[in-house]
Amino acid sequence: MKSKTFKIKKITCVYEYGFYASLPALLRGCLCVCMVAFLISCATMPQQTYLNNQSLSGISKVAVVASANVPEVWYSSSEKSVWPALLGSALGMALEEGIRSGIDNEHAAKIKEHIDISHIEDKMAQSFIQPLKKGNYFQTIECLTDKNQGDHQLSVAGYDTVIRLSVHKISIRRVSGDYVSLSAHVRGQMEKLMSGEIVWDREEVVTNPEPQTLDYYKENGLKELDAMLEKAGKNLAYDFIYLK
Repeated sequence: MKSKTFKIKKITCVYEYGFYASLPALLRGCLCVCMVAFLISCATMPQQTYLNNQSLSGISKVAVVASANVPEVWYSSSEKSVWPALLGSALGMALEEGIRSGIDNEHAAKIKEHIDISHIEDKMAQSFIQPLKKGNYFQTIECLTDKNQGDHQLSVAGYDTVIRLSVHKISIRRVSGDYVSLSAHVRGQMEKLMSGEIVWDREEVVTNPEPQTLDYYKENGLKELDAMLEKAGKNLAYDFIYLK
């Protein structure tokens, strides 16, 4: 039985290699790129740490620090490609984007003229804090304007815990024709200052449900981002609310 099993595996490997070798060199290279990109994306997926019944023990005074990065614009030409037909819709579209998309600095500069990073940070923080204040989940929870304070300084100020909210990625990507999709990646992390233990580490990804054109965002800015951040902030706050 072992011998038969070995032969079957060997034949399968030879067949798969023969199929791979029969592909054009460019297509083989593109397949390799896709596989590597997929493996890297899986390896870099953020770890999630959820709250449990012991997570909030000993916590009464919480400092919230919010930060945000400027948006990135990813755009590709609207010319039709043969990749979706050759490789199947999902893989082909991913390959097409990887080959032809890139950061569009020209459009990004126009959009950034409308961006107020401090407003994004404040919107994120307040959307998270308000549901928790309303339910009296902590004795004190407040957003700090000085984001450069270290753990020791926060402890001296009387805080026992710090929650860091980061809008670490705002992206605008082409979805079809002249239309683009706006999305934001928001991460929340809670650290107990005395022990340095990270007891909560979560990411929320929110997307504007209505695609717009780049010209729309260049003229109007990212006004839809407010509603997206409000949703992300409430979703992160629900982790605490549901625990109670």
